[in-house]
Amino acid sequence: MYNLTKYIPLILLLTVSPFLSAKQELRVGVGNFEPFFIEEGESGLFLDITKAIFSLLPEYDVKFIFMSNTRLLKDIDTSSRIDAACNIFAGSNTISYLSEPIFRYTDVAVTRKENAFVIKQVSDLKSRSIAAYQGATDLLGEEYKKMASINPQYSEYAHPDETTRLMATGKKDVRIGDIHIFLNDIKALVYKKRLQMDADDFEIHRLWPDVYTHIAFKDKGIRDKANEAIREIKRNGTLESIYTKYEAYLKVKIHTTSSIR
Repeated sequence: MYNLTKYIPLILLLTVSPFLSAKQELRVGVGNFEPFFIEEGESGLFLDITKAIFSLLPEYDVKFIFMSNTRLLKDIDTSSRIDAACNIFAGSNTISYLSEPIFRYTDVAVTRKENAFVIKQVSDLKSRSIAAYQGATDLLGEEYKKMASINPQYSEYAHPDETTRLMATGKKDVRIGDIHIFLNDIKALVYKKRLQMDADDFEIHRLWPDVYTHIAFKDKGIRDKANEAIREIKRNGTLESIYTKYEAYLKVKIHTTSSIR
């Protein structure tokens, strides 16, 4: 009769090791709007940043779930569908744990060069018709909010591409919103072929500092690990290299004033 005692450690190792090496599934909710989150091919500026963060946390098997921003904020607090949510503003009143600031918005005013508008400060907008993104008055400061409240030609739109269309076609003087979104919009064939326009036909007016959003986590421990990864991709240059890649794609050099280190 064979003595199997000496094989017990090997048997235990083979039995237990799959459980020790198994990754924890982490369901990360993300938006679905270009150029930040693109469901087809799982790409986009902010999605690439998110992938870079979790590449430093190999213990997690990350699954991306695409949904609207409104649904993201609701699900991270009330649903078991996701464990984390990207692109959450600090003032969102979520009960989840926010990461360090990571996703950068560069809000600018954009006008058609042919109009030669002089816009050097927010007060210069008061006499202009404006198409802004939904919620701009809550994010761009008190002076901007006051200007918007007394400007009868000021409007906000749920879809940023609508603000681009209105300004580019001359129905509004000024578009207010993120520069990455605008430059992505203007690459569309409708502007190139029908209107014969490209980014060089527009003036970019930089009036505000950058705004940052966060990743929200249900688990504080995972949030803390993610913060370590965020600090590392800032330190080793990965974060800025991703922004540089997208600047090259959009064919523009974007100067930013960063408040995070």
